[in-house]
Amino acid sequence: MADSGLRRLTNRRWKLGIGILLVVIFIVVGGVVVYFSLPHHGTTSSVQSVVTDPRVSLSTADGVTVLSPTNGTSTVGLVFYPGARVAPDAYYASLAPLVRRANVTVFIPKMPLNVALLDVGAPGEIRSRQPEIRTWFVGGHSLGGVAACRYTRSHDVRGLVLFASYCDRNVSERPMSVLSVTGSRDTVLNREAYRKNGDLHPPNATFREISGMNHTEFGSYRGQRGVSRATISYGVAHRRLADIVVPWVANELATAIVEPLPSLSSFRSS
Repeated sequence: MADSGLRRLTNRRWKLGIGILLVVIFIVVGGVVVYFSLPHHGTTSSVQSVVTDPRVSLSTADGVTVLSPTNGTSTVGLVFYPGARVAPDAYYASLAPLVRRANVTVFIPKMPLNVALLDVGAPGEIRSRQPEIRTWFVGGHSLGGVAACRYTRSHDVRGLVLFASYCDRNVSERPMSVLSVTGSRDTVLNREAYRKNGDLHPPNATFREISGMNHTEFGSYRGQRGVSRATISYGVAHRRLADIVVPWVANELATAIVEPLPSLSSFRSS
């Protein structure tokens, strides 16, 4: 009888322990989901500056925000992966100069749980629906740039644009150009990994740094943990960023006309 009672007591304790463990797992998983489901959004003023710009048409469909020029049909597209826990609207102001000054159509897909690595193949579906776009770039901010790099390993693009990011896979032999822009006040970017992985990019990669710029100024959001204070304003940061990215894209387009990069026969979503 004593042994039977002990076994019942032990079983109850095991069941109680398992129940507690399941509750803890549920709370932790639920907390993670809630955390990543609440992204940083662009400031109201930055969003409105693009919404009210007559040179930029803004639309959203099927989870993809599109910024397109209003002065005619664009044949150049950029698919841009947001950083982790950052909403697409945080990049309106920093990417709009490409629309206004380089006639590029920008596509910003919303990522599952706001994590780009959960949908690396997002550009594939976007590209398949845009037959008028003949030249494609992909890019991303922070973790979004890592996702963009992974996409280029098996998909043909003209160029890769990295904001405060780097490749974690070897794309050094891919037929594309790369622009990597960082900020001198960025304390979120893993500098050691950034330097270590430099050889993973193609040898023609262009690296630029903007003095005084921090991590969030590649977008227009605030409140990210670990961000240092910038010594330039968001407006100045965006102008300096545009003065690097727009001429680089324009040069790539001019070069493509004279000497196009080798193309793959097809592209498919990963």
